[in-house]
Amino acid sequence: MNKYVGNPKQLFEARQYIMSDGKAAGVRAIDVWNGAGLFFTVLADRCLDLYTVRYKNKNMSFLTPTGVVAPAYYNDRGPGWLRSFFGGFLTTCGLQNIGVGDDSDETTPMHGRISSTPAENLCVKLSPEEDAVEISGIMREAVLFGARLKLERTIRCRAGIDAIELEDVITNTGYERAPISMLYHFNIGYPMLSEAAEIVIPAEKTIPRDEHAKEGLDEWDKVLPPQPGWVEMCYYHTLSENTFGIDNPEIGARLRISFESDGLLDRLVQWRQLGEGDYVTGLEPASCTLDGRADAVANGSQKYIDAGSSYKNRFRITFSEL
Repeated sequence: MNKYVGNPKQLFEARQYIMSDGKAAGVRAIDVWNGAGLFFTVLADRCLDLYTVRYKNKNMSFLTPTGVVAPAYYNDRGPGWLRSFFGGFLTTCGLQNIGVGDDSDETTPMHGRISSTPAENLCVKLSPEEDAVEISGIMREAVLFGARLKLERTIRCRAGIDAIELEDVITNTGYERAPISMLYHFNIGYPMLSEAAEIVIPAEKTIPRDEHAKEGLDEWDKVLPPQPGWVEMCYYHTLSENTFGIDNPEIGARLRISFESDGLLDRLVQWRQLGEGDYVTGLEPASCTLDGRADAVANGSQKYIDAGSSYKNRFRITFSEL
């Protein structure tokens, strides 16, 4: 307890509200200020994903032109996912597909449905005793006569510590083994991302996704200024340790993301997108390749979850000065 204050919100805060404008109308959101250098927004109706993240008043996230889009506008056909992809600091992809979708198979839309799923049992806890904020909720991906998957997410932040902890437990609540695919789409934008930035990935092995990415293989870690007509490149990294991030001496900021996984996340996807207005680097722990479930099955990267079983993924996202 702090005898200097009668309300802990003087020192750190979690504020809940409902957005009211445009396609964001009705979306539940939580702003968290940690009393030090960190401010971030959690979207409860978008899988408890992280929207805006600011460190020392500098933006860390990539925000797309769509802005926040309510789940009612989600479109699972073709590239319709892109019309509700807000970017943000984290968009969760899965639970039954990541990457390319297949319109002939309703279980495998582009990047899956989970990012447009609202949280149930939402709990926002401000604990003065622990000087901490804890946000939790449950997202379900279920269909009659099909897979029944549950994602339980908990986000924690301590007062005065510039770090976000995120824990996911994914459970198969059905009675049959089911395919599972996940990708954590961490998106770094300007000014954290600029030509002054340094990508930090401890890669033991790097494989380009396609022939176009192969053309830039020798400079996968190079950050360029915005380029006209840029076409995205993706790389699969095998990590020597599960910590990666970005440094930017120009703004004096360092980001590191560390993770643990129960065998589900076994590669880091790097999304290299340096176009004018679409300027982002995605650093994305993933469970399989990105060219559809059939391709993932064929190359052996597709994962499965047994009935009644769970996977647990834990992340610690830290910000510091250089």
